[in-house]
Amino acid sequence: MSVRNGGTRVRPRGPGSAVDSAPGSARARVTPRALAATAPPLAGAVVVAAGALYLLADVRRTGVLLTVTALLCAVAAGLAVWGVRRAVGWALGPVERLDADLDRLRGADLARRVAVPASGDEVERLAGRVNCLLGRLENEALERRAFIADASHEIRTPLAGLRTRIELALAVPDDAELVDTLRGALGDVDRLHQIVDDLLVLARLDSGERAPRDRLDLGALVEDETRRRAPRVPLSVKAEPGVLVDANRARLRRVLQNLLANAERHAATRIEVEVRAEPGEAVAEVRDDGPGIPPADRDRVFERFARLDAARSRADGGSGLGLAIARQVAVAHGGRLYAGDAARGARLVLRLPLAPPDPGEDAAG
Repeated sequence: MSVRNGGTRVRPRGPGSAVDSAPGSARARVTPRALAATAPPLAGAVVVAAGALYLLADVRRTGVLLTVTALLCAVAAGLAVWGVRRAVGWALGPVERLDADLDRLRGADLARRVAVPASGDEVERLAGRVNCLLGRLENEALERRAFIADASHEIRTPLAGLRTRIELALAVPDDAELVDTLRGALGDVDRLHQIVDDLLVLARLDSGERAPRDRLDLGALVEDETRRRAPRVPLSVKAEPGVLVDANRARLRRVLQNLLANAERHAATRIEVEVRAEPGEAVAEVRDDGPGIPPADRDRVFERFARLDAARSRADGGSGLGLAIARQVAVAHGGRLYAGDAARGARLVLRLPLAPPDPGEDAAG
């Protein structure tokens, strides 16, 4: 899994922006505080200067007047600089503390958070957003670790079976059941290939790769896919013609394959597939009469390597990734995939946006 998906981007703002002029912003408060800090010393300096000029007004000592005025100006300027620096330092103190907290987080546990000052300004909001981003990064890191652990476990299971079969074949090379052992080993290899292939598909989907799309007839694609299969139970298809979607053929076919494979594993006596058009949407439903999906597990069944105790096992041939891939492909196409209500068994519903009318076809009509 990858992190893409997206924290809040903080953009630099130029002078005169809304933040610069906002009454509650830190930058807008720096100037009033600086003036408040320097106003009393400057006022005192002005009073002293006025008194000195009044006393020396009738005295022809221009050099003394200039010297006194220069000293007073120097003192006033120094006090002003000191006051402004103090006010700016006070205003930027929370930013420096936030920077120090972020520096301490480098390479540390993502469970740590930065301190949020109760200043009611941009610094407080920025610290809050940083903590939200850290929370998302922590959750994604935990999900990635769990995914890697699950994938390792899933791969290790067929590898262990393959190793055992090869060891048996080597231990008894003249065994009459050698062919059956090799067939079992080939089944383990096929399962490994399926898991690795599903992992590659998920990696491409997680990367945000956008595959090229074509205008497809969903009903025709469903009928073509069902003709390729040889399910162990009867499979019926009811597809409306002309249900068009903009989709990648290979990925949409994979969604249908995963949905049909799921139904074939759990169906008791029949599988039903229906394709129809609804306002703005193309709908494909795959129904079976198997044990079904409990309402509490209808979202969990689409998680990666999720298995329901009553209906799924590693021995049924599934990788635990089929429905997760199908939902992610549906979302990438602007659609959705969910488990709906059913009187019996499971009912998986795929909804995709209908393709907009082709201007060429409208002109021809």
